[in-house]
Amino acid sequence: MNKKVLKTIELILVNLITMIRLIGAITLPFIYYYYGASITSTIIICLFLTDTIDGFLARKLKVSTFFGSLIDGCSDKLLNLISFILLGFINVFMFLPLIIEIAIFYTMYSTYRYGGNVQSSKTGKIKTVILDICVILSFVLISLPLLKSNSNIIKILIINTNIIITILSFIILTACLITLFDYMKKNNEARENPKSMKIKYENKKKKSNKLIIKELFDTNYYTKHKNESIMKQFYI
Repeated sequence: MNKKVLKTIELILVNLITMIRLIGAITLPFIYYYYGASITSTIIICLFLTDTIDGFLARKLKVSTFFGSLIDGCSDKLLNLISFILLGFINVFMFLPLIIEIAIFYTMYSTYRYGGNVQSSKTGKIKTVILDICVILSFVLISLPLLKSNSNIIKILIINTNIIITILSFIILTACLITLFDYMKKNNEARENPKSMKIKYENKKKKSNKLIIKELFDTNYYTKHKNESIMKQFYI
């Protein structure tokens, strides 16, 4: 098979996995409403796994692109927000990390607007792992009654489900707050650095839409410019 065709198929496959997470996140509220916590828990576990799979494949197959990075970030955030909303109706403390996640998203957008780099930091990646584990555990806990098990351990977990989810919510909240402060630091650096200030881009010529779309899916372009400001990619 032609190497270029194979690379295109690999690129489509990786982005398709990411899109499954995005679409899955959108449908979660409906799944929860019609099928309950048990089915929702299973699907959420699968959706969180796709985050690991698409990232691994993108690096292994060398098909990382700005488009993939953008969709990956959006699908992650959407999945997190919807998970927190669903859990918030069960335990109100889950609305706290939801608020911080929105603040993180706004801070990242502000950093982008001022020409800063909004790539996920090491702190952000650790937060994602903690968040994923805690959210999955929370959904597993609320689905335990459906097992109808006589195990004493299961019974204890069911009795203390609300307390455990509260603890998990504060673990997530702590990780989110640390990440927020990290992104706020990046935001301040972008605002104070004359080389990356928003005003610097106002007098530059924008690239054509055709060129932007081409570069969005160009793996070589991504490898060369991934550590630069995203905003910079829209200008010549």
